[in-house]
Amino acid sequence: MKAEYRRDGVKHVYFIDVVVEHRCGHRKAYAVKDTAKAALEDDTAGKLRLICEQDTAGLADDYRLVTFAGLDPAAVENASLIARCGAEQDREAWEGDRAILPGLPGTVTAAGLGEASGYGVRGMRAAFALIPAGLLRNPPGERLHMHTPLTNGSSLLSANHAA
Repeated sequence: MKAEYRRDGVKHVYFIDVVVEHRCGHRKAYAVKDTAKAALEDDTAGKLRLICEQDTAGLADDYRLVTFAGLDPAAVENASLIARCGAEQDREAWEGDRAILPGLPGTVTAAGLGEASGYGVRGMRAAFALIPAGLLRNPPGERLHMHTPLTNGSSLLSANHAA
């Protein structure tokens, strides 16, 4: 996302790396740098502060700086896949997957869910889109693919844990 700001009377342009819009409508804009040192060297925090102060268009509600240091590469790839699948807004496939999850075992795959729901690839992509809602959970540190074992959160919710 392109953001403009003024510093010392001079107009500048900065490209925000990631914008996340939450279901409630709150938008967060993230500048991503390799290291904290790189962020300091180009004064990324200062630029974001100016963009935030001068944002009259409402580009975002919150501006943040993050670095790749300490980020799990699999988590970054998974977040990208989940966001792409969620952006498709395939509500029919989402609801189809949601409807059958309670009757499935505690571990499922996206491919298996797509097949079981009858939505095929659409159901598989819907499975990835349902991860942020907690209906499915992916194993930490493992890249998502069609045969990744996913924990079926619906089966955990419906299980009787009484002793």
